[in-house]
Amino acid sequence: MKKFKNILYVSQGQSSESDSIRQALRLSSNNNAMLNGLIVSPPLPGHMEQYQQLYRGSLFKSIEQQISSVRQSDSITESQTPFPLQLACDDHPAVSIIRAVNHNDYDLVIKDAEPIEKDGEGFKAIDMTLLRKCPCPVWLNRTTHHKQGRRRVAVAIDPTANNDEHHRLSLRLLQLAQSIADSCHTRLEVISCWEYPLERYLHNNVWIKIEDDELNKQIALAQKHHREALDQLIKESQISDNIQVNHIHGLADEKIAVCVDKQDIDILVMGTLARTGIPGFIIGNTAENILQTVKCSLVALKPAEFVSPII
Repeated sequence: MKKFKNILYVSQGQSSESDSIRQALRLSSNNNAMLNGLIVSPPLPGHMEQYQQLYRGSLFKSIEQQISSVRQSDSITESQTPFPLQLACDDHPAVSIIRAVNHNDYDLVIKDAEPIEKDGEGFKAIDMTLLRKCPCPVWLNRTTHHKQGRRRVAVAIDPTANNDEHHRLSLRLLQLAQSIADSCHTRLEVISCWEYPLERYLHNNVWIKIEDDELNKQIALAQKHHREALDQLIKESQISDNIQVNHIHGLADEKIAVCVDKQDIDILVMGTLARTGIPGFIIGNTAENILQTVKCSLVALKPAEFVSPII
């Protein structure tokens, strides 16, 4: 089971209806991990310098009240789980967050996802920068109607690893997702999409005539090989048997968000891959498309070899 040891909670200085603070405190308490808070907020204009102290104080007070409320409801004392706060007032909050991660070796960032319009999808600017460039796992939390102990957790997996980096990331995804599902007292939903590479092209090509039986045979073979690779990966990860595999025919960037909605998933765990040898992180097209369509909370991992371009 994944154990976090050094967690950073990030607030943009506003009251929130989500339970990111509760998640941070519970994870810290359950894992015996260090927990620090960082409030990121734009600075006041120069002509309002006389209000600077009051402004900073109000930011601290708002978060401290939310922390106190969670401590009382969850019986997590300050001596048991300290939660010191720092403030960064600048025009580049994502940079401040990533620098804090780099300088303090945090192994998880928990943050409210930036608000989106009603019925909106995806993530906004600060969150996308963290997804692209933050070196440690990022948990972008959204409000859910399910109670804390009954949330539904899913992990998106591609078992067709083309290198060791991809394979190691897939194992970490399964193990982390299982750990989160265990904390929610729920089974883990494994989502994996497969498709015969030339299927759509050959089905609709008027110039190339392939017998249906032959094409269907190749499609069935692709499904079989993909499922065998997925089962082997799950076995290697040594996660529990309390899982449900959703082996879906279709493209991941089209089908994953649909499955998440259909299964009423609260938390999706997925990976974002770096291009080997290129400093900095580039999200692939598939991951980018998925990130722009999901409406639930997201826990995103990068390969262990990833180095952030922000120092």
